[in-house]
Amino acid sequence: MDMRCWALVGLLAFAASAGAAPSLSCQLQSGQFKAGGGGKPKVSAFIWATGHGSATPTGPIRTSIGRIDPADGPDYKRMLKLDGELVLLPTEAHSVVGFGKVYDFGGAVALAYLGERDEDSSARPSQIFIVINKAGSVIDSEVLPGASLNPGKHCLLID
Repeated sequence: MDMRCWALVGLLAFAASAGAAPSLSCQLQSGQFKAGGGGKPKVSAFIWATGHGSATPTGPIRTSIGRIDPADGPDYKRMLKLDGELVLLPTEAHSVVGFGKVYDFGGAVALAYLGERDEDSSARPSQIFIVINKAGSVIDSEVLPGASLNPGKHCLLID
């Protein structure tokens, strides 16, 4: 290939990377995420499980799309329920849900939480991000593994 072809390939690669959307966690952090009609979400915190006695579990999350509870799914996998119905989570998001934040957009809800997956340790849980619509479907998700030392293109939402 001559130099002009390599320059064109480089320019196309740069343009593709510049147009890539930020990760789900960074969209939530910056307010760029638009779901369920957009607008500014109502943000609240929840606690479902703790490793120590200083925090009290808050119970179900009441949202605009319904009541969200932790649940045991098939094969003892941890899952979520929306108004009593199991929400089918991506396999990489199956975890014991600890605590996190809820971003309620009206027509969809994003959960950002610490979750202990099979490959995590209790000292290093994963940060999991799930977006659920009114129908109870996961429309977007992202997992930052607990073993990851560098978040890379992810944003940390849970302290």
